[in-house]
Amino acid sequence: MKKITYLALFCCLLFLQSCFEIIEQILVKNDGSGNFQLVVNMSKSRTKLNSIRKMKKINGHDVPTKEDISRKVADIEKTVKGTAGISNVKTSLDFDNYIASISCDFSKVTNLNAAIRNINVKEGNTKPIDNTYEYDPVGKTFSRLNKVLLNEEYRKMSNADKEVFASANYTSIFRFDNDIASFSNRDSKLSANKKAVMLKLNALAVMTSKKSIENKINLVK
Repeated sequence: MKKITYLALFCCLLFLQSCFEIIEQILVKNDGSGNFQLVVNMSKSRTKLNSIRKMKKINGHDVPTKEDISRKVADIEKTVKGTAGISNVKTSLDFDNYIASISCDFSKVTNLNAAIRNINVKEGNTKPIDNTYEYDPVGKTFSRLNKVLLNEEYRKMSNADKEVFASANYTSIFRFDNDIASFSNRDSKLSANKKAVMLKLNALAVMTSKKSIENKINLVK
């Protein structure tokens, strides 16, 4: 799992044995600029996590302190801030309710891809990450890509670690200025105003490649 450098999966691994939800939200304006937000919500496992924090290890993994987590999130924030075209970077850690978030504005979708690659490099991962998002302002298409296949990593996990993903969810919400004409992922739902698409999947289905988070969204020109 070291290959996955998103703040969400990092936080999930910190709190093994927890029920969590990853919420990815992106607003893309017509010119390609926009806002990105990633939230990891583990509040449903608050009682269990309070107990885990008193332990030194769980399932063979070291249990990090508040200071460890804060330092890691601060490092991620610094890396994102140092990426060209990224601004207004904010991170939040709520240790009472176990909710972590990061948000930023971007000038172009390519800047957001660069920030993800920079985190990957900072974490010491040698395998490059392909584009995560693509936007064509002329053709009015937005794509959420996923070139990282997790099923091999999942098979290497212990049974105890695999249980983490059984009750976890991944949700993506993509918003636009224009109405949405169509989208490729059949598990997605169109909002009433036709300017947003939501996709909610069980994390285990994503980990085992039974479901895909990829989506190509065509906007009304």
